[in-house]
Amino acid sequence: MHSRPLMTLRLSTAPTQNIGAGPQGTRLIFPITGGRFDGDRLRGKVLPGGADWVIQRADGVLELDLRITLETDDGALIHMTFEGIRDDGAPGAPYLRTVPRFETAHAKYSFLNRLLALGSGEIRADGPVHTIEEIL
Repeated sequence: MHSRPLMTLRLSTAPTQNIGAGPQGTRLIFPITGGRFDGDRLRGKVLPGGADWVIQRADGVLELDLRITLETDDGALIHMTFEGIRDDGAPGAPYLRTVPRFETAHAKYSFLNRLLALGSGEIRADGPVHTIEEIL
């Protein structure tokens, strides 16, 4: 497979909401308060109001379910989601991989509606950072 860089996504989060242990695992919510994204074909800000709805499984692995709204520097809105896995106990840990998807009605960015992407991430002191690659 071949890929090319799509964007770097930097997220700002509010304090974690720990819902507690349920039948599927411990439910955690990471509210998204903002952020930025930058790439050759798009750049802008992350609007507040999204979140990463996470299940922490019994084996310690986190199953990620992120939903956010991106606003490009020229005003286009893009709905972005990803599912993924974060495993701080994996060999070479931490392991943080995602499968982003995009949806927009803006013609300039309609290429996002038709692509598949993969992401890798890391948790930094100032928040999560995801490097997203378009699969060619």
